[in-house]
Amino acid sequence: MHLAPKDLDKLVLHQAGVVAQKRYARGLRLNYPEAAALLATQLLEFIRDGESVAA
Repeated sequence: MHLAPKDLDKLVLHQAGVVAQKRYARGLRLNYPEAAALLATQLLEFIRDGESVAA
């Protein structure tokens, strides 16, 4: 399967966010890249759900 670079980046970011979410749920502290991936993944999910990300 061939993905566009943009889609490949989204896929990698999502996978990193899932791993970070599992680590955070186990009570582990996240490093900076893991925390950034988790935040980005959550923001993309909010956007997909149609929620406002601006507070």
